[in-house]
Amino acid sequence: MKFRTILTIIGVVIGTASIIVMVSIGNGAQKSITDELSGIGSVTTLQVYQDLSSMGMTAMGGGKTDDKAILNDDAIKDLKKIDGVVAVTPVVNLSGGEIEVDREQYGVSLMGVDYAVLEDMRYVTTSGKKPGANDENSVILGKDVLTSFTYTGASTQLEASAVKPEDLIGQNITMTIKRTNANGEEEIKTQKLKVTGVLEATGGNEDYSIIADYHLVTDLNEWQTGRKATVKKQGYSQALVTVEDSSVVNDVTSEVEAMKFTVFSMQQILDSMGSVFQMLQILLGGIGGVALLVACIGIVNTMTMSIYERTKEIGIMKVIGASISDIRNMFIAESTMIGLIGGLVGIVISLVLSVLINLIAGLFIGGEGGVTISYITPGLVVFALFFSALVGLLSGVRPAIKAANLSSLDAIRSE
Repeated sequence: MKFRTILTIIGVVIGTASIIVMVSIGNGAQKSITDELSGIGSVTTLQVYQDLSSMGMTAMGGGKTDDKAILNDDAIKDLKKIDGVVAVTPVVNLSGGEIEVDREQYGVSLMGVDYAVLEDMRYVTTSGKKPGANDENSVILGKDVLTSFTYTGASTQLEASAVKPEDLIGQNITMTIKRTNANGEEEIKTQKLKVTGVLEATGGNEDYSIIADYHLVTDLNEWQTGRKATVKKQGYSQALVTVEDSSVVNDVTSEVEAMKFTVFSMQQILDSMGSVFQMLQILLGGIGGVALLVACIGIVNTMTMSIYERTKEIGIMKVIGASISDIRNMFIAESTMIGLIGGLVGIVISLVLSVLINLIAGLFIGGEGGVTISYITPGLVVFALFFSALVGLLSGVRPAIKAANLSSLDAIRSE
């Protein structure tokens, strides 16, 4: 009897560990990709576009070109009024600029934002500090702003400069931009900029840009194009909306879309991927559940055999006053304990296996900070323990009823 019970518990252990490990692999894949995507851009920052058709992104963004709303200063004010919004800034871009560092020329782009809300945005400087609201000529350098692009055939290679952006903090740099006038002559404009800090990597355009005040960038744009900016009629091409936390991203997105603007956020990608990984976890958990189903059959078999071996004992208990519910509860308690003990041991084994899987994967795959192939959440542990106990309980119901219904006289007479 003891040996058979131990084998049954081992079956539950294998089943529980299988479910946990299989689901944890799905969790690990989701966590790895989610962490990677979260590092590309802030989940709490929404990119709002007036019209994506000019960039060939209408179909991807789901935007409409007809009856489009204008992303002008009035729209910026309306965006700020949405519940959960912390900061809103228009974005003005300027390309074709050049700066000279240690006699080396670097092509740069300016990304203009509203310095009045810079402190409320999710920008973090790794070195130096962010400019104040009135520091119009002060800028923040992107992490890779001094990186050069080299084209070799069909591939593009990045060449980092010997000078790091951090080396320029506190210095004044001169940026030059060029234009061709009506007579076909080239004109050059210089702009003094003071570097106050270096931006932490965002994975976006900011990494390769110089962050400047959008008023300054607008003025430079007007000089470069020779046209006055008509924001009221044409609007900004983009705005950045910073929200309180990720829990309000979807609500804010819905309200912005109701204003007929196109919205892109990292949360949208994470939400769509979440449903895919949920199906993957169910599939993997179902595969592991097969082992627990086999263990369930083992518990039924063990408890049924226990009835035959303890028939006389059951009869004696009934004769001395044990009720039908007492007999039934005793067998159900035994089967539940088998499931519970097997679940506990299975959890311990699955935790050890998870560590080994990640360790072995780290040795083969490598990478900084380790590799997460298997990720066991507290919720998964609680579910596995509860499920294994429930399997034990349900598996013992039929044998318990059968034991409780045995005749007392027939049970005592049995050998």
